[in-house]
Amino acid sequence: MDSIKIALQYMLPKHFLSRLVGKFAAAEVGVITTAAIKWFIKQYKIDMSEAKQPEPEAYKTFNDFFTRALKPELRPISQDAHIMAASS
Repeated sequence: MDSIKIALQYMLPKHFLSRLVGKFAAAEVGVITTAAIKWFIKQYKIDMSEAKQPEPEAYKTFNDFFTRALKPELRPISQDAHIMAASS
């Protein structure tokens, strides 16, 4: 079964699919975009309570959703010059 999956990946038009997905991610298609975002949130158990704007309808495009702003208090940036990253 794995060899079939690998063979299919080699046969797929990768550049075309990449451009197609990119167009969809940038498209403002209203209810279709909102439905896709809601499906993605449910499928991947995205915690929208961390987002500044938790309602899926607030995002015009999938790109907007993927680059959504988070509540600043959730991931503070350390001002200490000796710390690269801090965990909570």
